[in-house]
Amino acid sequence: MSTSPLVNLATVGSDELQAMPVAVFTAALEQMSAEGIVRFRRMRKLSAPHRSALEKYLAENPSKRPGGEAEAGNSSARSGKGAADSGKTKKKKAGSREPGLWTEMLLRVIAWWEGMETDDVARAKGVKRRKPKKTAPQPKASKPVPAPAPAPPAIEEPLPPLGRVELIQKLWGDGFSLPGGASFALRVAAPVSLMPTGRYLDLAPGLGGGMRAVAKACSATIYGIEADQELAAAAQSISEQAGMGATAPVRAVGPEGLGSDDFEPAGGHAAIFMREAMFAVEDKEGMLALLRSALSDGGSLVLTDFVLADGVGTAVGEDEAVAAWRIAEEHTAHPWTEAEYRAALAAQDYKLERLTDLTSAYLPLIQSGWRQLHDCLQNAKLPPETVTTLMREGNVWLARSRALEPGQLRLVHIHAVRAPSSTNQTDEGEPDEVQWTDE
Repeated sequence: MSTSPLVNLATVGSDELQAMPVAVFTAALEQMSAEGIVRFRRMRKLSAPHRSALEKYLAENPSKRPGGEAEAGNSSARSGKGAADSGKTKKKKAGSREPGLWTEMLLRVIAWWEGMETDDVARAKGVKRRKPKKTAPQPKASKPVPAPAPAPPAIEEPLPPLGRVELIQKLWGDGFSLPGGASFALRVAAPVSLMPTGRYLDLAPGLGGGMRAVAKACSATIYGIEADQELAAAAQSISEQAGMGATAPVRAVGPEGLGSDDFEPAGGHAAIFMREAMFAVEDKEGMLALLRSALSDGGSLVLTDFVLADGVGTAVGEDEAVAAWRIAEEHTAHPWTEAEYRAALAAQDYKLERLTDLTSAYLPLIQSGWRQLHDCLQNAKLPPETVTTLMREGNVWLARSRALEPGQLRLVHIHAVRAPSSTNQTDEGEPDEVQWTDE
């Protein structure tokens, strides 16, 4: 296969297209018109990495989105309706799936953005939409009733664009940037008995909602260090507005990343929390060592993290959903398996107290967030700036959901305790065997 960026996607064979690197595929899109891309999407079946690359390319290149040609596409879709109806008795296409509300909303947003029919977008993605229920016809009036005078058209003021911070809160609730709200944050922190005099650290507070909920419930002070500069600034502002600027402060991590200075006093922290973030750390062994040096003897490390099921990547290959998830995370995902976590924690002299699977509880929380946003934006006309942000944020969470559903990717809850340095080699032995459970 040629690696030239001038490859014509409209003429390549199916096998060549499937094997085409994402970089070559993206470069080839540059040579196509918006109308050509629409035809290409309708005629060719794309792999998950290619679909994700195409969606990202269209979001970043508005000039390639279809405009006037959308009407032609709609007419074509309508003219083909008879043929589609005549084939209703055919076997349902393998791999098709019905969407929930959160998927339905994304389909509508993508269709609006690209100037396509929502049904066309759903077919391109292999999603079968539910048909609306038919309503009973209204009884006819015995006498003709004069039509009311038409109301003057309302002047619609354009909605201001929602920034990323506002949009995230539309998904997960005021002050929150992860699924589950206060109740899930308290559930994650439950293995630790927080005291008003203890020193606690949260290394992935996001907008700080979960951290504030735990600090308030336990009358404790929790310090947050957030890698995302924008979220860190917003989190500190929200904490100050809530009167918790001193008990739940959040600051951004320094330009060099986390270092020993961020964990002062060394050996002085009773607990360190980190939600849905460790999977993006490439040197996890180094991070675990840094966290251990910050914990006091008997101090707790509490994590939630995305992990691969044992054997994925070795005994069995990763499925398309996991591959698409890695792309959506912009190739920053470096997930471990359960076995790798166990071995690394034991090597670092942590005593593993808990390793539980929360996937079945976590997926409905993601769907609830999308349902909440769907209800909020159902009648809203979004400006292009908001749609771009929604697509970027939504692409990540849609990929996470699809990867979690088949079971190759899981969300786990880990509680490990730093064993006392003087006894961990003689008294503690190997960590207790902890089985996968569903809380």
